[in-house]
Amino acid sequence: MTLVSAALGIGVIIALMAFAHIADKSAVEREQALLKNGFNGLLDEHARRPTAVALWDEAVRNLDVSYDPEWTDSNIGEYLAGVLDFDLTVVLDRADAPLYAKWEEDSDALSRIGSALAAASPLVEEVREAERRRGPIADHLREMAGQPPKAIYATSVSQTDFGPMALTATLVQPDFGLALPQTSRSAVLISGEVIDQDFLSVLAERYLLSEATLTAPTAPRLPDHATLILRDSAGQAVALVQWHPQRPGAEMLRLSMPLVFIALTALIILAMRYQSKGRLATERLVASEARVTHLAYHDALTGLPNRLLLVDRLNGALGRVRADKQGFAVHCIDLDRFNEINDSFGQQAGDDLIAEVSRLFAEVCGPGDTLARLGRDEFGILQSNATRESADALATRLIQLTNQPVEIEAGRVFSGCTVGVTLIEDANLDAVECLRRADLALNRAKTAGRGQYAWFLPDMDATLRLRLDVREDLRTAIANGELTVAYQPQVHQGGKLYGVEALVRWNHPVRGQVPPSLFVPIAEECDLISSLGMFVLRRAFEDSKRLGRLRVAVNISAAQFRLSDFVSDVAALVSETGVDVGRIELEITEGLLLGDDRATLQTLADLRSLGFRIALDDFGTGYSSLSYLQRYPIDKIKIDRSFISSLGTDPSADAVVNAIVRLARALRLDVIAEGVETELQRVRLAAAGCDDIQGFLFGKPMSAAAIGALLEGAPSQDPQHHSRTVRLAAS
Repeated sequence: MTLVSAALGIGVIIALMAFAHIADKSAVEREQALLKNGFNGLLDEHARRPTAVALWDEAVRNLDVSYDPEWTDSNIGEYLAGVLDFDLTVVLDRADAPLYAKWEEDSDALSRIGSALAAASPLVEEVREAERRRGPIADHLREMAGQPPKAIYATSVSQTDFGPMALTATLVQPDFGLALPQTSRSAVLISGEVIDQDFLSVLAERYLLSEATLTAPTAPRLPDHATLILRDSAGQAVALVQWHPQRPGAEMLRLSMPLVFIALTALIILAMRYQSKGRLATERLVASEARVTHLAYHDALTGLPNRLLLVDRLNGALGRVRADKQGFAVHCIDLDRFNEINDSFGQQAGDDLIAEVSRLFAEVCGPGDTLARLGRDEFGILQSNATRESADALATRLIQLTNQPVEIEAGRVFSGCTVGVTLIEDANLDAVECLRRADLALNRAKTAGRGQYAWFLPDMDATLRLRLDVREDLRTAIANGELTVAYQPQVHQGGKLYGVEALVRWNHPVRGQVPPSLFVPIAEECDLISSLGMFVLRRAFEDSKRLGRLRVAVNISAAQFRLSDFVSDVAALVSETGVDVGRIELEITEGLLLGDDRATLQTLADLRSLGFRIALDDFGTGYSSLSYLQRYPIDKIKIDRSFISSLGTDPSADAVVNAIVRLARALRLDVIAEGVETELQRVRLAAAGCDDIQGFLFGKPMSAAAIGALLEGAPSQDPQHHSRTVRLAAS
């Protein structure tokens, strides 16, 4: 027994020592990897900071368009040195020749930067290659639709006369295009920070390194210290980091040896020790299995239940409906501006937003409810023991929460959400059907305008099928030329015809007349809006040549307007048809102007340069702003029919119309009222000073041939020609 105990004890000691050695080695390797990743992360942080001044219209203007030394020293050199703590700042011109150099406090250091320039040369070449791939900055800014371009930079560790340095080369670019480089190459900003003990202290504090020192690569190794060699992009060693690593194995061995020696005195103690270890291993295994199970049913980012667990909870809730007749509600929630925030501020900001919104949603859920993350920016809630009133209250509260600003690390953001709700009281449904109904309600809410909630209704299935059928039929109708264009007269107060509005019509062979309010939004949702819009423009251009001096107004969908090739396609169509663009009026909605988008302004300017007139349709119903009318090239505003219908009966409608007309006159804009159907409305508009009107009082939409007949004074055979009161006179 003694020999067995001794042999067993020696074996245990050897095993512990080997395990301690492996644990210590693993700890050192882990700290080395952590330090290396941390160092690379710190380099990336340093590399991103100069973009604050490199991605700037003023930098392009003063470094490339016309070099200003004083501006450079004040806004580049002093900022990088005094605010961002860089030791070295160099500005290269478009030919990569140094224009400006600052070393610490010396703003005239061009003669001292030779080694730093040589070390930064590969980085400059990398930036130039990225600049070449990006292409002309003006084209790039248009493609970005008003968003600042992505920063172009390259960084590495290099050995210089100043010692090892973290060098970064950053391309100077405009952020909004107010100033553009003179050539295809722009200035380059080089920034550098010496990798010294202070630099290392940041890493040591961040990763809890003990006795960390920075020396030359050839310096002697300190005993009991771990090492990491910092290398440049070519693999050459530039510095040596040494620190006293944690040694969990040695510490464990020190603590366990007394127990091992005690174990040698009695087999029972040894047995108890192994029993304890076995129990600990079992507990760890159970904990590991529990963690795996948790990860399988929960979202990694928020810790919320995932779709799989929500389906399981829904099945349980359906069981309670069968047993206790306890109904429940299902909410499907979609964040409205998540993609915009994620694209503008980065993925981390998107993750922060998801985490914060999850916390807010959890606060308003009841103790028996289940909040789950279903997808990227989608959530689901199982609301227990719900009634229609309590589900209404929860959906309203969810929308109110996301309508408030949300604080994340990137700043204050506004998200908003849309909610679909269904109340489940039928135990014969399954979990998938419950979620499907809530998702259909969510789609209905999105279609209605987002930022609201909608209930599931039985007709939504039929509506969804109808939309799918209409979409495919519309694709065929456009391809086969089954659509037509009608024209509604636009007249002066005396009844003189001066223009028409082009309106697309679709006479379906089975469904009959399909209203544009149904098929135009469907075209916007898929890839048909460009084909549909260009069809209407082509027909309007061709018909305008047969309509004498009449002005032709054409509605432009917001989805079509924002297409990158819209202006070029319109220009090609003008050239092909030979239309007189001075008689074409393009109507846009106020929603296009929301946000003061630079790309929108540029597109409007391009259309005006082609000769088109621009009209603002449905004025007064959206985001009416005097500043829009002043900033954007608008020729005409169109008073929405919702105000016209109440003229003479609602004093507020008369007040609004009078105000719009006076505003248009003050800004020297044309103004027209649409939806005029009664003589009283015409008289009230005349009293307000609105001379141009459109509506059924003067004519319904009719074919181009019918319009031509009116111009010639001949009776029309078009069944749509007749109106309740014919007041048209030849132009």
